[in-house]
Amino acid sequence: MGLFDKFSKTFDKFGYDMDGYDKDGYDKKGFDKKGYNEDGYDKKEYNKNRYNKEGYNEDGYDNKGYNKNGFNKNGYDNKGYDKNGYDSNGFSFNGIHIDTRINFDKEGYNKKGYNEDGYNKNGFNKNGYDNKGYNKNGFNKNGYDENGHNEDGYNRLGYDHLGYNRDGYNEDGYNKFGKNKIEVKDD
Repeated sequence: MGLFDKFSKTFDKFGYDMDGYDKDGYDKKGFDKKGYNEDGYDKKEYNKNRYNKEGYNEDGYDNKGYNKNGFNKNGYDNKGYDKNGYDSNGFSFNGIHIDTRINFDKEGYNKKGYNEDGYNKNGFNKNGYDNKGYNKNGFNKNGYDENGHNEDGYNRLGYDHLGYNRDGYNEDGYNKFGKNKIEVKDD
């Protein structure tokens, strides 16, 4: 309905108000004030989310980002392969590289990003450990660094790098001031 219809509610002999809209709010071409028809599409046949009746936006991509041929803006399908069957690293589905024609690229890495020894470009294997057995945080699979300390700074026996446990006592039972637990209680 038009702006003046709140007050007048008048329609001409063809059923349109003073603004050119019928009682349902559509103009002679079938569009509402926002430019959409009954089905929710504008004059270019796109809905309010900017997709046409076939489900593609003005750039030709669906709501998942793929065109009618099944490729995204970068030219890859939903499995990550281009029209020639290669992924972004140049590997085919079965792992053969486009340039080298073997399972490794020119840098010596396979489709999953590992070299012949099983390490990626960052030097870690599929389990996340380097060739010395430490992860990116510097800890081995048991949680200790190369000095034998865990994330809290304590070794397997529970002592820090200065030789004190969580309570502040060394193996002999003395703190950094040379006092044992009994002497500390008496202080």
